Parts: sequence; structure tokens; C-alpha cells
Amino acid sequence: MTPALHQLRLLGEELRQAFADERAAIAKLDHARLADLADHKRRLCDQLVALREKVEPSPEIRDLFVAIQVEARATAMLAAAATEAVRALLGTEAMGYDRRARSTAAPALRLLATY
Repeated sequence: MTPALHQLRLLGEELRQAFADERAAIAKLDHARLADLADHKRRLCDQLVALREKVEPSPEIRDLFVAIQVEARATAMLAAAATEAVRALLGTEAMGYDRRARSTAAPALRLLATY
């Protein structure tokens, strides 16, 4: 195993762990941890891009990236479910997208007042 391939595997496993940690932070609605993990994932991706030219494609690398893709999808699905749960709790409803592909929401249909 070449040093670049070994480094790529380590970074890939670290990225998978970051996705798992992100799911735990989403479950806890821990915004600070999510921000830290986003920065960490960005740095890992930059390092993976730098290693991309140094490693020849192989089935082992393909399997690693398939596993990373599975982790990313699981995280995206949990984030979408959490978003829907928060919207339901707040009483807002997703209406669609505007011209800039930003999600639009209808205002709450009930007044949540505390006295």
C-alpha cells in the first residue's frame, strides 16, 4: 500500500466518522457542534482533493467512497427529517422554491403566545 493510498483511507474513515458525529449533533440540535463539523468536513475534503491525483483508481478506493456516500445520504436524510420536524413544531409549512432555489414557507397558521 502506498503512503498516499494509506493517507486517503485514513481521511476517508475520518470523513465517515465526521458524518456519524454530524448525525448525533443533528439529533441533539447542537448548532455549535454542527458548525464545527462543517468546518472539519471542509478541511477533510480539501485534503482528499489534494490526494486525488496521487492515487490510482482501484476497487478499494471505490468501496471507500461508496461507504462515504452512504454516510452522506444518511446524514442528509436525517437533516431533512429534522427540518420537517422543526417546521411542524413551529407551525410553518414548506410551500416551494423561489427563483434562487431558496425554500419558501407559509406563515404559521396559529399564534403561539405565552403569557
